[in-house]
Amino acid sequence: MTVIAIANQKGGCGKTTTAINLSACLGRKDRRVLLVDMDPQGHASLGLGMRCDEIPGLYEVFAGEASLGEVILPQVAAGVDVVPATISLAAAEHRLPDGSERERQLTMHLAHFRHRYDYVIIDCPPTLGFLSINALRAADQVLIPMELSLFSVDGIERLRETVSLLRDRCGLDIPMRILPTLVDDRTRLSRTLLRQIWERFADEVTPLMVHYTVRLKEAVCEGLPIIDFDPGCVAATEYNRLADEVLKGLGERRRDRVQEHAGTRTNDTPANAAQPLNTPKPPSLSGGRGHPRRTVLRFPGLAAKNIQVAGDFNDWVPDQGIETRIVGNSVEKILLVAPGLYQYRLVVDGNWQDDPVNPARIPNHVGGHNSLLRVQETAELMDLQ
Repeated sequence: MTVIAIANQKGGCGKTTTAINLSACLGRKDRRVLLVDMDPQGHASLGLGMRCDEIPGLYEVFAGEASLGEVILPQVAAGVDVVPATISLAAAEHRLPDGSERERQLTMHLAHFRHRYDYVIIDCPPTLGFLSINALRAADQVLIPMELSLFSVDGIERLRETVSLLRDRCGLDIPMRILPTLVDDRTRLSRTLLRQIWERFADEVTPLMVHYTVRLKEAVCEGLPIIDFDPGCVAATEYNRLADEVLKGLGERRRDRVQEHAGTRTNDTPANAAQPLNTPKPPSLSGGRGHPRRTVLRFPGLAAKNIQVAGDFNDWVPDQGIETRIVGNSVEKILLVAPGLYQYRLVVDGNWQDDPVNPARIPNHVGGHNSLLRVQETAELMDLQ
């Protein structure tokens, strides 16, 4: 069982929306999911069409009036059970006696369900009090939805301080990943803030983002996750991609001791393959320095198409300095690139587009997206002689 806390001190940044829709997308992929509503406002429950004011929930569990199993609402969405919350949850802090187990209440209750669920998704409140500390103590990962605003950045800083405190006090290393949400890349401000976020939190930003769409609000009004309300809309696609990334890498178990972790890429893995959310990224969106590395971009199923690549690494001249190789039904593009982070696009049968294989992308000045290519220091060194 992997526990993911959805947290940010800033309200209105998409925490509950992300908790609901990530849970639903994981459930659609045949995973057993428990969505825990730890916000006294009860919006995760409400967003799935449930008004839970008159039924027992997490408050009763913390107060010792019910067991966790007794309050779980089964199959609220496909594959998703829910632990509801009501406004009474705000008083839970005052019902629990002081002691070493005070901050581990949720951890202890969830321990009985480790074999029943694959994922536990916790929707945290927009405060860093007793409830959030319980969620963080239980979490293997923290996912931070972040709208593009200064206030949301400040919320991240406060949350990082809290996680650092838990690391020092409890010896827990809780990986944190930032998910840009409510993104409107039609505006220059959004594009500027997104670039600043990538530069400021380079090691923590996911290769995905969730764009603003009114369909998310309409889905809430219907009490449905977006994947059920409008599976073809952009937000459904993006949350489905997030679920895929969670299955690939976000669920790395928490380490008991704080230690450095740096991923390396094997020579068999194409550089544009989807990366786990816990893979470190370079410090800035800029060209690389050092000796050129042999880098392969692979495009499966496109051998019948004319594919060219243009980016920062070849002055945006399609296929300049790039070797093309056909392997089965895939096209491989071989580059010599110094370590760093680069923007690039494809030209497929004469049409410019971002890389469909690579979820890491950033808005460009013409209203579309450029894909992002990371070349690591540890990549294969090409003999240029």
